[in-house]
Amino acid sequence: MKKRRKMDQGFSLIEVIIAMTVLGIMSMTMIGVLVHGFNLLSRTKQTALATQICQEQVELIRNKPFNSIVSLGTTYTNDKLASLLNGQGTQAIESSVGVDIRKLTVSVSWSFRGQTWRKDVVTLITRSGIDKK
Repeated sequence: MKKRRKMDQGFSLIEVIIAMTVLGIMSMTMIGVLVHGFNLLSRTKQTALATQICQEQVELIRNKPFNSIVSLGTTYTNDKLASLLNGQGTQAIESSVGVDIRKLTVSVSWSFRGQTWRKDVVTLITRSGIDKK
């Protein structure tokens, strides 16, 4: 029987199969992490946009005279809502807080990957405003 020289030795078939299996598992895990990361990034961008839309609507309402905010409708439009799938804006004014105080809730809802997401911004508006003492 001939002895193999050290230079002629290579990897056995079982070693190659094990190495390919380990690399395959690592690759699939990395792909899964990347897909999850991109989905999370997209959802975060949409939530940030929804927050911005809500804040814009709150500022628009704050600039109106106090007596006119009671007669606002329950929905509103914003050009940025078109950037969200099935984006809808709603608002609600509650006067149960006090005579000179109104509770304003501004919401944006949209669809993402088959689920409905919603962002709410709630604030109080007073007759005297925020700058007056």
